[in-house]
Amino acid sequence: MKAEAMPIELLRGTRDYDPEGAIKLREITSKIEEVFKRFGFYPIETPSLESTETLNAKAYGQEARKEMYTIDGSEAGLIYDLTVPLARYFSSNRSISLPFKRYQIGRVWRREEPQKMRSRELIQADADIVGSAEPASDAEVIASTAISLESVGLTGYTILLSSRVFLSEVLSLFKVPQEKQSQAITAIDKLEKITAGGVREQLLALGIDSQSADSLLNFIAEEGGNSEKLHKLATNCPGAKAEVDRMLMVLGLLSNYHLNGEVKIDLSLARGLDYYTGAVWEFVEFEDGRRLPTIASGGRYDRLIGIYAKTQQPAVGSSIGISRIYDLVQIPDPRPTYAAVYVANIGPENLDYAMTIANFMRAAGIYTDLNLTARSISKQLEYANSMKVRYAVIVGTQERAANKVRMRDMSSRSEELLSLDEAISKAKG
Repeated sequence: MKAEAMPIELLRGTRDYDPEGAIKLREITSKIEEVFKRFGFYPIETPSLESTETLNAKAYGQEARKEMYTIDGSEAGLIYDLTVPLARYFSSNRSISLPFKRYQIGRVWRREEPQKMRSRELIQADADIVGSAEPASDAEVIASTAISLESVGLTGYTILLSSRVFLSEVLSLFKVPQEKQSQAITAIDKLEKITAGGVREQLLALGIDSQSADSLLNFIAEEGGNSEKLHKLATNCPGAKAEVDRMLMVLGLLSNYHLNGEVKIDLSLARGLDYYTGAVWEFVEFEDGRRLPTIASGGRYDRLIGIYAKTQQPAVGSSIGISRIYDLVQIPDPRPTYAAVYVANIGPENLDYAMTIANFMRAAGIYTDLNLTARSISKQLEYANSMKVRYAVIVGTQERAANKVRMRDMSSRSEELLSLDEAISKAKG
C-alpha cells in the first residue's frame, strides 16, 4: 500500500498570502510608501540579520531581548524592529545630511505567543527623522503615520499620546525608586493585556507599597480632556512642565494636518522599549467597543544613536504594523492577478499569433496573461473569468487572417472584432 504523504504545516505565528492576499498586501504597502515619499522621506534597506552585539546593546530592554530570535552557533539574530538597524546604519555613515528622513518597509521577527493580530513574523513600515529635536518633527512623523493609515481606508483610528518624561515624573511622584522605574514602565506597558489588577501585582512584586501602587494607577487612569490631563500633570509634577509645554506645541502643530483621527492624551501609555526618551504614541482601532491591538506606534528616542555612535543625535520615528492592518483593510473585489487582458487561442496553430498579440500588449504597458495550455476555448474563457480579468482577447484562424482580434468584455459578455491598436486603446481605457 502506498504511504500517504505527511501534511506540511505552516509554522505557528506566520502566514501565507494567496495571490489575492499578496496583491492586497502590495497595494497596502505601495499606498503607505507613496505617503512617505510625499512627505519627503527616502528609503534605505538593511539586512534581516544583525550581529548579536548590535541587537543586545542597551537599547531594547530585558523584556524585548527575551523575544529575539538568535541563531545557534552564530553571532547573529533576526531583527526585532527596524529602528535599531537604522541607528546602526546611521552610526556607520558619517556623511549623512541632517535631518535624515528615512523610511523602510520590511519583515521583523519576535518570539511571541501567536494569537489574533499577534504574529512571530511581522511586516512593518517605518518612517523616522534623525537630527531634529524640534516638536515639528514629532508632528511630521505622527501625521505621516496617520495619513498613511487613511490612504488604505483606516480613518477611524485614535492616536493615544503621552511621554516617557510624564511617566517618569509620575513614578517619582508616587515614590517609585529610580532604579525600579524601567521595570515599572514595563509593567504599566502591559495594562491592556493584564488589566490594572495584573499591573498592580507586578508593581507590588517590585517592592512598591500598595498605597503608592493604587494611587499611581488611579492617577494615570483618570479621565478628562487633553488640556485637563496636561494641567493636572504640570500641577502635580513640576519636573514635567517643560515636556507639557512641548506636548501642547505638538498638539497645536498636528492641527495643521487636518487628520481624521482623534488625538487623546493617555498618561497610562508606556511603550515598553527602553530606547524611548520623550513623546510616545499608539494608533488604535476599536471593534464592537473593544480595543484592538496597536496598529501603529512610535516615539522620540534621543539617546539610541549614541549607543552605536560616538555622538548623540535626536531622533523620532513611527512604525505601522502592516501585518496587523492587513485584516482591517477592505479591498473591493480582490483579484488573483494583475492582468487586465487574457489572450486565448483557438487551436495550437494560432499560438504564435496569440503570443505576438500578448507581447504587443505587454510592450504597450498592459498587464497581459496568455493561454499556455492545450485546453478548449471554453475552458480558457472559464479560467479567464475565474481570474477576474477585464478582457479576453480571442484569436483563431479568421482573426489571424484578418490581422485582427476578437475582444470580449468579461463582465458584459459583449464582443468586438478590433485591430490590435484598437484593442490596446480599449484595454488602456
